[in-house]
Order: sequence, then C-alpha cells, then structure tokens
Amino acid sequence: MRMTVTLKSSLLEDAQKVTGIKIKRTVIEEGLQELIRKYRKREAIKHAGSVAIKLSLKELHSLREHK
Repeated sequence: MRMTVTLKSSLLEDAQKVTGIKIKRTVIEEGLQELIRKYRKREAIKHAGSVAIKLSLKELHSLREHK
C-alpha cells in the first residue's frame, strides 16, 4: 500500500541509527510490528490467570512431554 506520512525527521533518523536499518520503509514496518507486539503482550498479560483449567500435576507433565 502506498501512502504519504509526515514524520519528524529526527525520529526516523534516530530509529535508523539505533537499529542499523538504512531503509526507511523497513524502519517504519519494524516499528509498527514492535508496537503491535507490545500491545498484544499487554492484552495477554491482562488476561493471564483468568482462565480456569482443571489439570492435575500428572496431566500437566504429560501435556508438556508431548510437545
């Protein structure tokens, strides 16, 4: 998808420096992917421990062995 975006040039330059990525498109895509990952992780943490699973210790060990 092609679009025009106005960014602070210093922000993009800093991102390129710290990542070592020279291609602007790649820096922006990496930044968006990291932002998505961060928010998905935050949502997962909110729900952690909210699902009741009734497994015995033996059943849990059995599930882990089958991975």
